[in-house]
Amino acid sequence: MSHGGGGHAAELFPEEQIFGVGIGLALIGCYLSHFLEPYGLSMLIGGLLVSAACVAGANTVRKVASYGLGTGVPSIGMLSLGMGTISAIAGVLIPKSFGLTSYTPYIAPILTLIISAIVGFIVGRLTVNPVGMKIPIMVRSMTFISIAGAMALLGFSAAYAGSLMPNIFVNNALNSGIMAVAFIVAGIAILHPFNACLGPDESHKRTLTLAVACGLLSWFIFSVIKLDLISIVISIVLWAIVYLKYVKMSFKDACCVLHTPEIPKKEE
Repeated sequence: MSHGGGGHAAELFPEEQIFGVGIGLALIGCYLSHFLEPYGLSMLIGGLLVSAACVAGANTVRKVASYGLGTGVPSIGMLSLGMGTISAIAGVLIPKSFGLTSYTPYIAPILTLIISAIVGFIVGRLTVNPVGMKIPIMVRSMTFISIAGAMALLGFSAAYAGSLMPNIFVNNALNSGIMAVAFIVAGIAILHPFNACLGPDESHKRTLTLAVACGLLSWFIFSVIKLDLISIVISIVLWAIVYLKYVKMSFKDACCVLHTPEIPKKEE
């Protein structure tokens, strides 16, 4: 049971399992975003797989927020992308600084994951001491959401840019402002599901369903920005199916549904 960000219902699947699958799919998506660009499938396949990172991050937010973060739920979502931005940029540019530019597409996703884990661990330790947040799983959770944020940011940016090569990535994703869009879009997709579902009747299944819907909506937004018609159609159809399922689950779980009446046209 949850209330005001404290506590949560029983888990359908272990957090580590959801995180492992989500990040694994997102990592594959980062690679495919680069290697499938010549076939025009960078956004269609890469973007879809990368959306799994949003689900993994949202599930971790649910876990750590159960300790009573309250208004910190949105903040931790934004923090995940803050750490992810540093990690993604470093992951793409560090190979170039060591003269390994041609190997960047092979190195960048793994390097980003490693850097984000280190950054998340450090930030997690700092939140415990000296900040003093007494949450037992804070270090692990900060590490998890840092990785999720980095994979989402790198993946969506690469799916748009169509490459992980430093020059192309910097020009098409960083200098164009696409990474700023990814920061907001992926950040909201990670923080919103539990923020919307918390309360006495919160259920893991409903929160995860909304997380999937948010991930698909993120994919749709980047498909529109890239003007990838096939990805636009598929992503919005999948989003509508999942979101409709979420709405039905919400109506079913609610004790009652009160529809807002029409606003009077004149004062009575």
